[in-house]
Amino acid sequence: MKLRHALVILFAAITLGPLSTRGAENAVTILGEGISRSELAGPGTKAAELKRLFDLVWRRAARHYVEHNGLDATAGEVAELATYHREFERKDRAQRARKLEELNQRLAALDLDAKQREWLEEFRAVLTRLARHDASNEGLTGPDAEEQAALSGPWIEFWKTNRAIYEQYGGVVALTRFGPDPQGARLALIEDYERQGLIRFHDAGLRERLLAWLAAPPPLVIPPGEVDFTPYWRRPIPPSYFPDEK
Repeated sequence: MKLRHALVILFAAITLGPLSTRGAENAVTILGEGISRSELAGPGTKAAELKRLFDLVWRRAARHYVEHNGLDATAGEVAELATYHREFERKDRAQRARKLEELNQRLAALDLDAKQREWLEEFRAVLTRLARHDASNEGLTGPDAEEQAALSGPWIEFWKTNRAIYEQYGGVVALTRFGPDPQGARLALIEDYERQGLIRFHDAGLRERLLAWLAAPPPLVIPPGEVDFTPYWRRPIPPSYFPDEK
């Protein structure tokens, strides 16, 4: 019995280590949860390490912000996004079908040079493959409400959070392919959480590098008067190839 007890203690000491050592291994503590240095280790440069650190910190901070500010995606918002995607796909299919018909007519002409004909045939082949894919998906059952919420909820909350932190903190907004990115507000929120004690950095050098990385000016900045966090599904559906016919 004593031997078993001793082995249990020895195993715990080996796997857990002294409390002081375990605490020292954490680079950051956020909302009571540690981020260890081993989680930051990996291939790449120091910038890659900072990106891993930011992703781990922001995932927890953003979830906390969503929950404490009532920004969870609602059933109505999930349905709204699903409706937009259905309408977008319907219009896109119709536009591609019209474009395919137009290409067939153009390729029937005899006055095309070889290069132009080759390009049009490649374009037609792409649209034909897409049409076959559409046909194969006809009649398939889409995701149910629970699955739709799991798919769309994080995306909706991403947009709601970006708008909310910009309205609260302001700051520089970067123009990205995913829409406006409130880079300055994200930095301000992390600093605010640190002041509140919700985030604690255990490595001053790592903290300074992370904050400097977040404060670096983005390549493209949206002027303050032009910042608009209206999500794409609340904007008119843009034409794909040419305007819809009446």
